[in-house]
Amino acid sequence: MNEKKISRRDFLKGGAALAASTAILGLSGCASETPAAAPAASEPAPVAAAPAVKGIYTPGTFAASAEGMGTVIVKATFDANSIVSVDLDVSGETPTIGQAAKDELIQQVLAKQGAEIDGVSGATITSNAVKTALKNCIAQAKGETIVAAGATKASVESDGSFVLTDITAEDVNASAVILDPITDFAETVDVDVVVCGAGAAGVIAAVRAAELGAKVAVLQKESVAVSQGNCSSAIIKSGCTEGGLKKWLTFATAVNCWRNNRKLLEAYIDRSEEALNFVCEKGGITEASEWKNEKTGVVKYQDTSAVYTGVWHDGTQSYDFGEDKVQVFAPWFGPKPQNYGTLVAGILDDAMAEMSNLTAYFSTPVVQLIKDGDKVVGCVGQKEDGKFIKFNAKAVILATGAYENNATMVRRFCPDIENFDKKVYHRTGDGNILAISAGGVMEPVAHSRVMHDFDAGLMWDEPPYLIVNMAGERFVCEDVDMAYISNVLRWQPSFKGENMDPEHQETGSLGWYCQIFDNNYMSYATGGVPEVVMKRYFKEGPAEDHVSVFPELIDTFRADTIEELAQKLGLPVETTVASVKRYNELCEKGEDVDFGKKPEYLHKFDQAPYWGIRRHIRCSSITAGVLSDEYGRVTTEKGDPIQGLYAVGNLGGQFYGAPDYPFFHPGLSLGHAVTFGYIAGEHAAKNL
Repeated sequence: MNEKKISRRDFLKGGAALAASTAILGLSGCASETPAAAPAASEPAPVAAAPAVKGIYTPGTFAASAEGMGTVIVKATFDANSIVSVDLDVSGETPTIGQAAKDELIQQVLAKQGAEIDGVSGATITSNAVKTALKNCIAQAKGETIVAAGATKASVESDGSFVLTDITAEDVNASAVILDPITDFAETVDVDVVVCGAGAAGVIAAVRAAELGAKVAVLQKESVAVSQGNCSSAIIKSGCTEGGLKKWLTFATAVNCWRNNRKLLEAYIDRSEEALNFVCEKGGITEASEWKNEKTGVVKYQDTSAVYTGVWHDGTQSYDFGEDKVQVFAPWFGPKPQNYGTLVAGILDDAMAEMSNLTAYFSTPVVQLIKDGDKVVGCVGQKEDGKFIKFNAKAVILATGAYENNATMVRRFCPDIENFDKKVYHRTGDGNILAISAGGVMEPVAHSRVMHDFDAGLMWDEPPYLIVNMAGERFVCEDVDMAYISNVLRWQPSFKGENMDPEHQETGSLGWYCQIFDNNYMSYATGGVPEVVMKRYFKEGPAEDHVSVFPELIDTFRADTIEELAQKLGLPVETTVASVKRYNELCEKGEDVDFGKKPEYLHKFDQAPYWGIRRHIRCSSITAGVLSDEYGRVTTEKGDPIQGLYAVGNLGGQFYGAPDYPFFHPGLSLGHAVTFGYIAGEHAAKNL
């Protein structure tokens, strides 16, 4: 299947030629009904236009084109008040897909009497091209300004540089972004800074900018502030040696395959302590408040602060800090089911109550950026009723999260996770697409992803247990960290369980396996877990025991026999029993000739009751986005900052770089998010 492509430079240059000095840019097949720019030179001219008569349309036949897989041409004939007939030239489309959809598309247009048709399943690109071209025809018949032909391209590709920037119409359809320029607004709002996204990075950016005197509007796709996770972190410079900080930089770069931007890591070292203190202060969780906020109920319930010195290990590498040291503050806010979302929602509510220069627009996703030449000067939000708000601003901070819920973007940029379930929703690449439309570029692949399960049960990385796949077979040495086991699970059977993504309901999803151990585990595992704590995770336990957990995610079972345990876990009984028997034989020998497990971790299963945790490894986030600098500004592929545009949180990069998000440093993902939210909010406010 051939896919027509243009370069990103050509795409942007073409857009500029079609617009006036102020252009509204987007990238979506979800077109607005409002037309904008004049037709391109290749636009077919109106055919046989009749003299105007009183009615909706000027009677006559009008033609327009748009890019699908090839060029789609629509000819629509109007009388004064209706579309009389439609002819489609889809000869450039895929014969069995786009061409085959021709008759149904014509019927839909005539039935709907407009471009708001459902389209044909499987022929999305062709359907969207028909919609765009038909809107041009309608605009011509109404005597309005015409949407530029060719505005919907099948894809935008790289200019041959090292940076992949492909965005397809399917990507856009899955996002909130709108391609066709919008000119009809329900209201216009003038502010200094617009923050798009109310998560860990976005809320901190907005509050910091407002605190510095900027007039700030927050656009949030959801009806509330949303974030995930519980642990954030910062480097406490006063507790570090200079050599330790340099060694931390080397370690952080090494575990990211030497691919991250050192300036971003240096910015984290310099500003993370200030940023996390800001979060604690605004969240009302400080030493003075005994680390709890009575109003929100959020407390610091756990602390994994540490000092890096001597030899430290990641699940993939080790590093020797020697006598040097790095002090890390890593508080956990919650407890579950409260999380960072609860924390930042409280911060935003309090800030809006205190500062009249901060306003939030919920259920209002950002759908376009507004540019004046090369500078971003605002954006467009879409309200629940479909109407648009124009925000004029001196800076736009994109904090919309990553793209893990955009299937076609995942397939190209992070294909390893395609068949794994996702732990989040509505992360559809909106910010990626908007940033690229303004001249930004995606991080070069591979994109780091966070894959784990800390919710099904307590046993995380204590190797004395036995691991089996959902066919009941042992498949890996248990030394592998849970944070990296998804790489092995790509080759294991899929499984149908609870909390699955809709697209995997029929086929099942990857990411499922079981940890099995006997009652003696509590005595020989490092720091054995008391049963009273384990009971929180009993699937069959009473609701009152499910404390500080997400009850719908727990998946821990106990049984008197391996056979019974296998049934509860959904494993084939005979195969599971055989796997346990084989494992016990290896334990008796004191040598794992099957997978090479260390002898000190080989413990025979012979003490009932038996325990099992059914793990569900899902993607919590993709920690990769568009290239940005140490101030959070989106950059071109040459490294030049785009004036007025920032990207923070998981949307900003390249802070990481390895295929797997590195777990060498607790709370680094949220630490990175709040630090760069803080930096970007401050930079935007100070450079108005």
